Amino acid sequence: MEIKWIRVLERKFGSLEAPDYSFVLDEVEKKPYQQMMDEMCKKFVLKEDTDENYDVSFGYVLSFSLGNDFLFRISMIAPFAFLARMHLDGSTSKPIVREFTHDEAELELINVIESHGVSLLDAKTLDFLVPQAKKYSKPLYQWLFVDEEKAPWS
Repeated sequence: MEIKWIRVLERKFGSLEAPDYSFVLDEVEKKPYQQMMDEMCKKFVLKEDTDENYDVSFGYVLSFSLGNDFLFRISMIAPFAFLARMHLDGSTSKPIVREFTHDEAELELINVIESHGVSLLDAKTLDFLVPQAKKYSKPLYQWLFVDEEKAPWS
């Protein structure tokens, strides 16, 4: 599993020891997921939460008409994302994946995301350290989405 992730990351960053983040502004300009976001706007209120100086992902807060809010991030590294329910206190659930939900709003979101070739990752995968046993290792969450100390569901 580690080798697979190292290959994915090195394709975009070059080196994991000295990652090159120069791709971020190009990705923001390209808007590679605009079609998916346009489709989501038909059913959800969408607020963008991307910080191109800090993130390596496109971030969104999605609101469903029933008052459900979701945090959604799509990686600029490869077509991976995570989706989490936002609670009133500002905390988030663990990432939502199809296998562990029966909620209609969540399934509706998952269907849109997957129909655009994006895979949702679970907490166990996102907590996986890459590369293993190196001083510059960090969880996949940090490599793929936001380089912050803790994942929002931690």
